[in-house]
Amino acid sequence: MTQTRRMARRLTRRDVMKSAAAAAALLPMPALAQGAAGRVVVIGGGFAGTSCARALKALDARINVTLVEASRTFTACPFSNLVITGMRELGAQQFGYDNVAAAGVTMAFSAASAVDPQAKSVTLADGNRLAYDRLVLAPGIDIRWDGLPGYDEAAANVMPHAWKAGEQTLLLRRHG
Repeated sequence: MTQTRRMARRLTRRDVMKSAAAAAALLPMPALAQGAAGRVVVIGGGFAGTSCARALKALDARINVTLVEASRTFTACPFSNLVITGMRELGAQQFGYDNVAAAGVTMAFSAASAVDPQAKSVTLADGNRLAYDRLVLAPGIDIRWDGLPGYDEAAANVMPHAWKAGEQTLLLRRHG
């Protein structure tokens, strides 16, 4: 087995996220060049957005990183099959953002309603605006209810999709 092959096997998603965050942090940022802290807004508090926000803050504590997330609790999909089978409680899949905030990331618990790339600002559903030098979009998934004719929110209560962990996971458990 070659050294390259052994190294490729050890690469994890976390390594990729750290590399991506490092690359983004090294791109020219006029504010940083002038000695001021840069402003990064990350939209989406799932695995990708949270990992990116924490990695950027760890790379350079001077960067003002704001994570925009509508929910105060993240419900993870991995291991949700154990919830469906009754071997794990949904609460074990749910995580708050206290550790993210403790790492120095500013939390904005509101949905992002608009992005103005010319003004370099994000408007939140609560009316607040966040200025940025760099923007990271990691919004996760959502259902397009018009994407499959006949399948809507009411149908999802009868035939769960469970694309998003949480209530759908519990619904599948009850249908079991």
